[in-house]
Order: sequence, then C-alpha cells, then structure tokens
Amino acid sequence: MAKEGEQIILYDVNPTTPDCLDEVSENITFIKGDVLDFPHLTDVFTQYKAEIDGIIHTVGIMGEIVLENPHRNVALNIGGTHNMLEIARQFEIPKVVYTSTGAVYGAVAGTVSEDKYPPNPSDLYGSTKASSEFLGQQYANTFGFEFRISRVYFCYGQGKLPSKFIRLYRLAFGALEGLDDLTMDKGADQKLDFTYIEDAARGTALLYQAKDLKHNIFNIATGVPNSVGKVAELAQKCSPFQVKVELGPGEPMQRAEALDISRAREELGFEPKYTIEEGIQKYAAWMEKVLPKK
Repeated sequence: MAKEGEQIILYDVNPTTPDCLDEVSENITFIKGDVLDFPHLTDVFTQYKAEIDGIIHTVGIMGEIVLENPHRNVALNIGGTHNMLEIARQFEIPKVVYTSTGAVYGAVAGTVSEDKYPPNPSDLYGSTKASSEFLGQQYANTFGFEFRISRVYFCYGQGKLPSKFIRLYRLAFGALEGLDDLTMDKGADQKLDFTYIEDAARGTALLYQAKDLKHNIFNIATGVPNSVGKVAELAQKCSPFQVKVELGPGEPMQRAEALDISRAREELGFEPKYTIEEGIQKYAAWMEKVLPKK
C-alpha cells in the first residue's frame, strides 16, 4: 500500500520501522505506542482522525510465547484488539482488517477452508485469536463498521530473526542465523503452510482495499504444505553457516497442513508469489545483510 503512494500510520512498541520498509519510509509515519494504552491511542486518533480511512490490526503475541506470560499476553491479544475495535467505534472508522491465524482451525487434518471448518482452536494462542475474531464480528454487527479477517499461516521472512521466535520456527529457519541447539526429538514430518511475509502482507492489503466483498473471512497463505524437515534442509543449503539440524520423525503440533486460498484467489485476486525455495533464498539474503559479520 505504501508503495502505491498511500500514507500509512504505523503504531507499534518497537522504536523504529523495520529496515525492509526503508524504500517506502517517506510514506510512513511511525508512532511508538502500546495497543493496551487506550488514552494514547485516543490521542493519536484524535490528531489524525481526518486522515484515517481504516485500520489494519496486526499486533499480537504468537504461538507458545503466549504461555511465557499468559496473563499479560492474553490481555494483549484480546484486550489490544478490543481497544482497536473501541477506537473504530468512537472515531467512526469505517473498516477494520484483523490479522488472525490458521491456528483458529485447531487440530484438523489436511487443507482447510473458511466455511467447512469453523474455529475450534486447540491451544491458548489460537483461542485468543478466535476470541478476537468473534469480538470483532459482533462489534461490527452492533456498531455498523466493516470487520474483515485475514487468516495468515506460519509467516516467515525479513524482519523476523529465528532466535526471537517459537521453537518450531527456530528449528526450521535457525540455520540461516547460525543458531546452535537446533535439535528436537520430533518435528521433521510436521507439514505446514509456510508463507513468505511479503505474500501475507500483500494478501492482507488486497483484503483491505477490496470493495463489495461477498465474504469477510479469508485464508491468506500458499495452499501448499511443506514439512519442517524439508524447510530446515533448504535453510541449511542457503545458509553461510555450517549448522547441524537434527529433527526426529513425527508431528509435535496439532495443526492443519495448509489453508485453502480459493476464496482469496476468486474474490481478491490474490496469488502467492514465492515458493518455499524462493522465499528462503530471499530470507537468507536479508539475514546476511542484517546479521553482524562473524
């Protein structure tokens, strides 16, 4: 969206915008803030109200990291969403796009679609995202604005170091960062719909920009399952580090293998640009640029 000349207000706790946004930085106004700080949110929207035509809400704690501080992190995932919905109500923002996750489908097999598989999360993280989906839908129904849901899945790529993320992600991509201790007794056979971050972002932007939609919930992924073992092997091949990854057989997580993106193709014109091989190569190039030289 910023590449198309739209002006973006980026509200985030991080002190600077990611380096991957450097080329469009002139179209981004960065404001440091916490989505749980409702008075600050109110001040920001009061200042920029005339310039804001919608909200894309992406903030949340992911995966097993929720369990590290469940009181704080559940409050952030659900309470932060509630704050953004209340802002939309009070400031009469016509449209909110919420980035949810394929984790809301829970312990289902194969490739899942939006209508055939209602939310049935199997862990705390998925529960916070499903709760936020329901809350947003009811806010929209009650107060008369659009609430659209982008269900992304196992996003990877620039802006995210494996060392800062969940264990399965570290195992899959840690070789690119030269991490040690990339060992787990099972996981090689876990198939997931790994989606390059640019594809997830572009699909979500298409959802924001679309008009006269028939549906308001869209899977944004690749539709193609890849095993963690395969991804780890590809990461090793693209890595400048001599890193050993040891994954035993089996599946440590209860998750769908892939998300059916037929609806996004038909209604949004979305098509993922990156295969897993192409995405890992681009991720490796970014990692080489940002990591300190050893």
